[in-house]
Amino acid sequence: MKSKESGFTPTPSLTSFCEELIKLGDSFSFRNYFYRGRKGQQNRATPNLVSGFTLIETLIYVTIIGAIITSFISFSLSVSDTRGKAYVVSEVQANTRVALSAIESRIKKADDVNVANSTFGTDPGYLSLTMASSTLNPTIIALDQDDGVLVIKEGAYATTSITSTEVNVTNLVFTNLTASTTRENIRVEVTVEYINSNNGSIYRYSQNSRSATSLRQ
Repeated sequence: MKSKESGFTPTPSLTSFCEELIKLGDSFSFRNYFYRGRKGQQNRATPNLVSGFTLIETLIYVTIIGAIITSFISFSLSVSDTRGKAYVVSEVQANTRVALSAIESRIKKADDVNVANSTFGTDPGYLSLTMASSTLNPTIIALDQDDGVLVIKEGAYATTSITSTEVNVTNLVFTNLTASTTRENIRVEVTVEYINSNNGSIYRYSQNSRSATSLRQ
């Protein structure tokens, strides 16, 4: 039998193959499966239409849903990483500001620098200041340990931690600039680094700052 449109006469094997594909599609139609389970009846009005979803359609839908879920998870992780990085940067910058402010404030209030008891030009630095008040004398600015927390001890008072436990001060250097000025002047260089316990790239951040402060006259 010839095709009306193209005049092509299908071979018996090709015809059988096409019929088997149609049967295979019908066999995986979910709705036809349930129809056959109910009294063995099919829709007589549309006997040649395939109802429900075929296996190929189901695979396509599953693939699309999987892609949507994957995109949503990737977006959520990206947002989480961005928020994590912003927190790390904010924590380091805040601790750097607090550290420099605390050091500059003590230097400005000091009467003199105990040069013999201080460590200049190397990390970790150690600064001893002579204060007018006997309860604050001497005032010591240093680290609790190498690459540790910045601490200040004022006279007989207990040691006060200036930076938080979420960061380390990896560099603290004091430089005595008094020889080049008419007033005693101390330069402070500090590097604050976030403690990256998970070794993740988003938690790797540090900031280096430098300032110079003169003692009061």
